[in-house]
This record gives sequence, C-alpha cells and structure tokens, in this order.
Amino acid sequence: MNARFTMTSAVSALVSAVLGLLGAATTAAPARAAPDILFIVLDDVGVDQLSIFGYGGVTPPKTPNMAKIAAAGVRFSNVWSMPQCSSSRSTYFTGRLPPRTGVGLAIQENHLPQTYVSSFETTLPRLLETAGYKSALVGKYHLGTERDPAGDCAPASRGFDSFAGNMRSGPPSIDLTAGNVDPTGAQVCGYYQVGAAGACYTKASSGVSCRFIGSGQTDSQTSPARTCLQRGGIFTPGKSCGADAPATSDFDRYNAYYVWPRTAFSGKRSPTLSSCGVGSTVDRTYLTIAQQNDGVSWWKSQTGPRMLTLSFNAIHAPLQKPPTTLVPDPDDKPSACNSMLPDRELLNLAIESLDAAIGRTLAQIGLSQLGADGRTIARLNLGDTMVAIIGDNGSFGPTVRATDGFDVGRSKGTTYQTGVWVPLIVAGGQVVQPGRVVDALISTADLYGLFAAMAGLDAAKLAPPSHRLDSVPMHAYLTDPAATPTRKINYTEINSGTFTPDLSERSWPCVIGSQCSDVLFPTEGFCKDNGGVWYGPGAAAQYSSCCAVAAANSSSSITPMAVRQRAARDLRWKLVRSETMNCAKPLAGSGQQPVVPWAEYATQSKDEFYDLKKVAGSNPAGMDYAANDKLAACAASDPATCLPSNLRSTYRKLAAEIDRIAGETSEEAACRAKGDGNLDMRIDRQDIADWQAFAGKGPSRYDINVDGETDDDDLSIIRANLGRACMTVCRRADLDRNGQVDKADLALLRRQSGRCKDTLCGGDLDGDGRVAASDEVFMRKAMGVCGGRAHSVAVRH
Repeated sequence: MNARFTMTSAVSALVSAVLGLLGAATTAAPARAAPDILFIVLDDVGVDQLSIFGYGGVTPPKTPNMAKIAAAGVRFSNVWSMPQCSSSRSTYFTGRLPPRTGVGLAIQENHLPQTYVSSFETTLPRLLETAGYKSALVGKYHLGTERDPAGDCAPASRGFDSFAGNMRSGPPSIDLTAGNVDPTGAQVCGYYQVGAAGACYTKASSGVSCRFIGSGQTDSQTSPARTCLQRGGIFTPGKSCGADAPATSDFDRYNAYYVWPRTAFSGKRSPTLSSCGVGSTVDRTYLTIAQQNDGVSWWKSQTGPRMLTLSFNAIHAPLQKPPTTLVPDPDDKPSACNSMLPDRELLNLAIESLDAAIGRTLAQIGLSQLGADGRTIARLNLGDTMVAIIGDNGSFGPTVRATDGFDVGRSKGTTYQTGVWVPLIVAGGQVVQPGRVVDALISTADLYGLFAAMAGLDAAKLAPPSHRLDSVPMHAYLTDPAATPTRKINYTEINSGTFTPDLSERSWPCVIGSQCSDVLFPTEGFCKDNGGVWYGPGAAAQYSSCCAVAAANSSSSITPMAVRQRAARDLRWKLVRSETMNCAKPLAGSGQQPVVPWAEYATQSKDEFYDLKKVAGSNPAGMDYAANDKLAACAASDPATCLPSNLRSTYRKLAAEIDRIAGETSEEAACRAKGDGNLDMRIDRQDIADWQAFAGKGPSRYDINVDGETDDDDLSIIRANLGRACMTVCRRADLDRNGQVDKADLALLRRQSGRCKDTLCGGDLDGDGRVAASDEVFMRKAMGVCGGRAHSVAVRH
C-alpha cells in the first residue's frame, strides 16, 4: 500500500506538470462584461474519484474531457463543501452557510420548509438578473420537497427562469421486477442480466409497440435485455412479441436512472407562491442523457447572457450501468448495482458517462468539437464562456477510493476530509495562465460571489445586509496567478434540520457500514438504496434509536452518527466539534430540548483536533483519521490545555470561528422565531402580508411556531412582535458591508431607487417596500450616528 501512496503522489505531480504545459501558452482573451456561464455539478463525486486531482484509486475512471477543461482553466485543490448534497447546493445559490439558511443536511420528505432554501433568499439567479442574465437549473433540484408551498414550481419561486429535471434527492429505487416482468424481484440492476433474445415493448403517444431483439439487433457491446432498457423499453426474455405483454401501467414503474419523474416549466414565480399546478411525467430516458439534452435545449433557446446550472444525478446511489451508447462497456459483466460495495467497473462507468455527457454538452452548444469516437473533446473553444465543474460533497462511503488513503468510515455525511473535500475546475475567457493549480482555501459558499463577479457584479453590495454572506471573494485566482489568498479559515457543518412534529413521519435507524443514523432515513427504501440495514417498521428487528441498535449489536461496533457536526480549519490544522446522542443519559430529566422530535437521549459534545499535513506512506492525502485525534484522551473543560503550547492559539482561533458563526446564527434564528419569515431581520406589516399568502395552506416559512401549519397562532406571534428590529441601524445602513456608513452607502441606496423587487432591496431601510426619499433621510441619520463604526453601535430601528 505504501508503494501505491508514493505512486499517487508522483502521478499527481505529473498531472500538474502536463496540464500546466497544455495551458501555459494561453492567456485570457478580453472578456465580455456578461459572459455566458455553464455550471456543472457532479453528485457524490469527491476529490478522491479523479486522477486529474492526483487520486482515483488503483484503476481510476477515464475523464479526458474534464482533463481538457482543466488544462484550459484552474484546478482548485483545497475546496470544502458541506457534508451532504442539499446543504452544499444551497451555498452555491445563497452564499450562506447551513446554520443561516436552515439547510443543514440532505433534505428528506419529513422535513419542514425551515430546512429548505427559503424563497426569500437573495439567490444567485436574482443577482444575475440585475446584469440581464437568464438562469436555468437542469437536473437535480433537492433544495426542498413536496411540502414546499410552491410545490414543483419551487425553483421558479427562488428566481430560476426555467427548470427541467428531477425534484427528488436522487434517482428512484431500482425496479427489481424489471417492469413487473419478474414477480420474484430478483433483477438487482432493474433488467435481466442475461444474453437471451426476447420481446422489447416500448410506449409512445400512439400506444405500446413491440420489437423482437436477438443477438444481431442489439446496441454495441451489450445484450438484448440491456439494449431494450437503453431504448426505454420493457424486456421479456425468451418471449416473442404478443406473449406476456406488459400492462400500460408497467411503463410508469420507476427504475432508478432509466425510469424517473421529470418536472419541467418556464417562468419566474413570486417568493410568496403557494400553489403551482405543475406536476411530473414519467421519463424513460437515461437520466444523464436526459439532463444533457435538456441543458443543451435551454442553452440554444437563449439569446442574451445566460447561466445554466447542469446538475447531474450521477453518481448518486442506486447505481446502474449507463448506456453503451454513452460509454463503452466491452465486457458487459453482470453487476450487483445496489450492493453495499459497488464494483469499481460500475463506479468507473458512471463517472466516465458523466465525462462523456460533459463533452457532448460542450460540443452541442458550440464550445468544443468531438473526436471520432463522438464523446471525447478533440478541440475546446470556450471563448468568453465560463465553465465551472464541482462535486457537490465528498464521496459516499462504499464508493470511496480507500487505496489513496481516503477514509471510508468518515465520508459523505460527516465533516471529515473524505466527506467534504471536493474537486473544482474553472475555465474560460477570464482565466490567465491556464493549467494552474490553486491550493488556497475555498468554500462552496464562495462560488456565489465568484459567479456574480464573472458577470461583473459585487454580490456583497447587491444582497441586503440583513442577509449575512459567508462567500469570500475568489475571482482574483482566475485573473491573477499571484493572487493573495483571501480565506483564512474554512467552515463546514451538518445538522438535523427541522422535522415535522408528527411522530408518524419520523426517521428510523439505518446502519451503513458501522455507522447508524436515526435522523436521515424516513423510509426503508431510502435506507436500502444507500446500502443500509433497516431497523424501522417492517424490519426483522425494529428499534426506536441508534442507541438501542448499538446496544443490541454490541459485538458489531455500531456507532451512532453525530446529530450535529461542525468543523473549521486553516491550511494545516482542523477542529471538529461533534454533538452525538449520549446513550447513557435519557432525555427525560436532562434539561435539554430534543434535537429531533423523537429523541430519547440527551446529546453530548466532543472536540477533535487534527494535523492535515500530508505524510508519504502513513497519511498521503492528509486525512483526519480517528487515530490521529490530538484530543482523543482529553477530558479537560478547556480542550486547548490538552494540546502542546504551540497549538493552543490555533485551536482557540478555530474554536472562535465556530462560536462566531453560532452566535450570529442564533441571533438570526431568534428573529425568525419572533415572526421574521421573510429574512429581513425585522418584524413588520410586510410579515403579516406574507403570512397571508401562506395561511391555511400547510407548512411554510411563516409557520413560526413550527407545528406544521401556517395559521392564526403564527399570526399572533407576528403581531406580538410588530415593530421589532433584529439588527442595528448601523449594520442595516452599511450597504457595502465595509464596516462604516458613508457616502458610498448613500450612492448604493440611490441606485436602488424605486419599488423593491423580490429580495434585492437592501436600500429599503424603513421597510415600506420601496427605496425612496424617506430611506435617504434614514441613511443620512445613520451616517451621523454610525460613521466608521457600523458594526459596533448598538442602535436598533
């Protein structure tokens, strides 16, 4: 294994050298003021998956298209995401961390809208609209569920002009009956993995038709059954057309990547949208291909500046082999698909299909030409267009490339390195000296400001001060190879979110590997799709908590996962603060509030401290292995005292960052609890008007008491707090967020003159819904009171 680690380091150095040479002769062309932006999101692809970042395991997937794009751009090698998909994706579009937005983990069907991206956020599409952009989200949404008041129109009420894709957290479960053909449910990949000929039934608007497929009628390198699946059909092996024909309803049975619910619409909606009327249809096109096609179609329909977020579902579980029309599979070996340990061939095919889809997307929108194989970029012509590619979170445990030193047990769903270290590539006309690697600390929240800067905008001056931003400028890394690092500390978090109080909709214990969660999994299917063992209703052994599961399986070393975990790091050192259920301390009598409605135990907090320095042989990837925790044996009330004296200041610096964010977000949460449903940090008559839009329509952000209903009880809370300000006059008036209130803020206010549009109204200082003369009077008074002390004068309005 040590030899493998050494080789990986050598490969990484070689990759850097080769990509640097490919890009060294190129400099940035003069860029348009409003370049087109293509943002590609890869699901569950951590940095460990890709050889262009020096990893990929013993047999890495082939990703020539991403390598070509990296050679034309910048690879960011030190990027932190959030530990799960929803929370990471929310940072892209809000520039705000999970404790501010409420999106603390992968959103599930039993979460309330307090865990979704709020329709009142100043989202990236709303920022870009001020520069004339149209924005589309194609592919995976997962920033809410069907409980959202806007229903399937939720992307439109967050500012997107168009959406086409899958509203769910991932692909549906695999159909083990292969279209209700196998009543035993033995088809683990959703189709018959046999070579037999048979009848292939397909459904069109004109009805169901059939074609017999034998060995001479298959797609290249595959069987009749898989050919039929790739063509959107249902296959009956060994049968002729007309024998045992499937029912029409069988074509609506979801089957992971091959049969799934597609939602599509165009047109923005109001933040107070409370009904939709848009539903989903059954799509029988392989997800990655459908998402590629939808993205290309939207892009070609636009004439002005555009931003397309192409959010692929791959490689999220459950995995199925991609079509051979997308990526070759010459061996076509049988696969286990949804097993706890997917074979590397299946995993590599999934990633290689993403790479092929990226290449074809760029070719079809005119940014590249493909080679003779029809999937590999031969020539890249990005011009002014900016392209960014990122993994949304670290790799899911069973897919982790452990041979490169990554930690399977500390992967997606945790704040440890394997769970949050992701690849990021940015290329296009604004990049100077392409082929570079930037090792500066980057947060996924920083992409919010990056995309705004690409469009010539300053996000910090456009978003209202009531929306604290965590996005740090990073655009200079593209234009200046000698740019000074801007982020000193990085932060990530996972928490439990806000659940419905209805205990019949609770989550149940699910064990994946040795880790147990009784927060994330509301259904048996979701647990099993992720390779887990279910201990909820219907299980052979049912338990109400992970503590009970661990006690019943004491010889198996099952560990309850953290219900909240936060981490902060600088370039070398990392602090992890975990809150876990204390299985020895029942909640009753503890004095604690339940962390989830069904909690039976109190929580306990523990700090861990790690050196992330890469060490050849023992720690080649710079992991935070449990054995390396410098506080493992510490029982002191101040953990810093357990560290060597030269590390205590670093520990306290990182702890202070965790505490700072906790303090700020507690203040914001307290304001929401008093009636601030629209996130403007005040409770006023606009909150009453917004409450009316959702009243009587179920849960919403105006369900102030979080009981699952928006009703008169919530209105009473708002009325009781009318006139309350939750931020100082000085911070509200500091429109450019530079710590002082001066003529620059007055100039920004004047540029916002007129009626407020959605959430872009920082200049509305008096809260009347418009920026007018009264706000200028307010600003001048603030200039006199606050001056250079915008964040220290505690005057509230």
